[in-house]
Amino acid sequence: MDKTKKKKTLAIVISCIVVILAAVILYIAFGVIGTDSKVVYGQSNLVNANKDGSNTTVIDVNTNYQIMNGFGASACWWSQDVGAWDNADEIMQALYDSDKGIGLNIYRYNLGAGSKNDTHILTENRRTECFLNADGTYNFNNDKNAQACLELAKKYAGKDMRLTLFCNSAPVYLTKNGASYCTPYKNEDEPWISNLDKSKYPDFADFCYNSAEYFVNKGYRVTSVSPINEPQYNWAAWYNDDNTYSVNQEGCYYSKYEARDLLKTFVKKFKGSDLDKKGVKVSMFESGSMEGDDSSCAAYMDCILGRGPKYVFKNAKLRKYFKEVSMHSYWSGADTKKNAKNYFSDKYSKYSVAATEYCQMTDDKNSGVYDLIAKEKKGTNGTSIKYGVAMANTIVDDLTIMNANEWDWWTACSYGTYTDGLIYLDEDNHENLDFSKRYYCLGNFSKFIKEGAVRVACSSGVKNVRSVAFVNEDNTVVTVYVNNNDKKAYTTIDCEGDYAVYTTDRDNDIAKTDFGKAGKVKVSLPASSVVTVVYEAK
Repeated sequence: MDKTKKKKTLAIVISCIVVILAAVILYIAFGVIGTDSKVVYGQSNLVNANKDGSNTTVIDVNTNYQIMNGFGASACWWSQDVGAWDNADEIMQALYDSDKGIGLNIYRYNLGAGSKNDTHILTENRRTECFLNADGTYNFNNDKNAQACLELAKKYAGKDMRLTLFCNSAPVYLTKNGASYCTPYKNEDEPWISNLDKSKYPDFADFCYNSAEYFVNKGYRVTSVSPINEPQYNWAAWYNDDNTYSVNQEGCYYSKYEARDLLKTFVKKFKGSDLDKKGVKVSMFESGSMEGDDSSCAAYMDCILGRGPKYVFKNAKLRKYFKEVSMHSYWSGADTKKNAKNYFSDKYSKYSVAATEYCQMTDDKNSGVYDLIAKEKKGTNGTSIKYGVAMANTIVDDLTIMNANEWDWWTACSYGTYTDGLIYLDEDNHENLDFSKRYYCLGNFSKFIKEGAVRVACSSGVKNVRSVAFVNEDNTVVTVYVNNNDKKAYTTIDCEGDYAVYTTDRDNDIAKTDFGKAGKVKVSLPASSVVTVVYEAK
């Protein structure tokens, strides 16, 4: 072979090596060779239909968006009591039975950190038992009342109920200060410090793995373990005037780097394990709000999944493992969510979004209830229809702007007068249950939109009437309308097969207000209402 041919051959070999190395780097960095597939957010242009005032619902079943996991709520911090009540069965049926209740199918179980005897936590029912003992052994007989509620939920929802195990804090036996929250800061400028040392990350992962294994072995369908709840907040106790200190609940701050390293430990523990093979996944982190560019949520996302030079190799395993981001809907209006949508679409389009927590914070001007509460000039549990409609608007925002594949209310049951309950409980009279309009408005979604349902393009054709539509796996079409008008409205919809209309307003609670055979149906939408139309598609 002459020198010229040798040089050409060498050049080809080198070029091939370069290409192969580049491909390997791309695979390591991005998990795929090539670019991410884009996720379409929001609605189609059908949302702008019917400007002629024809009041006709337009549904395009060929324009598909996310596939739903379902709807749910957490068992904090009521199940520790309710599980021992005589009417626990009634309460859980109301939440998880599809016929006699609102048909929730997702149960968020709090893996307590062991603050049961910690009087610094002001509210007693926010103190939790822990499965882990101080000597490293386990006692799964703990938290028996909460487990009783969980068992009843499965009884009504069925064995396919999705169970999420989430942690507000690592067990107290693992934390730096032996508590489920951070020691009070001496001044406001003091840097926030995580209460969990890096050396304890494997122990925390073991705790969550062993807890998940316990529930799987009991026959529960555990779909996720969520170790990091709202890491961008400090979760610290505060000093009182007498130099004692108090705190509201368990919680743990993590910097973005600590969150990333903790998740690496969890992924190492779970990936390829027996639990992994049974469908148990680790949740990335649960952001305290839905935020876009230049936000704390974005900073955590970039650190955990970022593709820049300083992250390219560090994050490869995390990018390949995670498929979903969990975000809470607090403090997030439609504009904030649109910003988050744009951020996700540009940088992390292959990751789906789960809206895993929300209640109506009384000082949140994005909640839809701030003005209502201000007008009332007093504390309120917000059980009226206006609060239910406000919640329904949040659900529609999350489903249509963020393409959320899951939507969970914060706490299913509550005490007192705060706007965080679906059902309000009376500690003195257990039979006295107050079902809020939020409960029924959520039911207009959860009772009819099932796991596996596909969202399709939809427009109500009516001003100030929001709408969202799904096709269930059994081919039923579900359309939910939210009438934000203070007067009655109507729309028409072409139904195939039998149809039924269910209404929640001031006077009705998911009441069957109309039904019949296929045809063009005029749907009545009462003032301030949530209305669901279900029909059998051909």
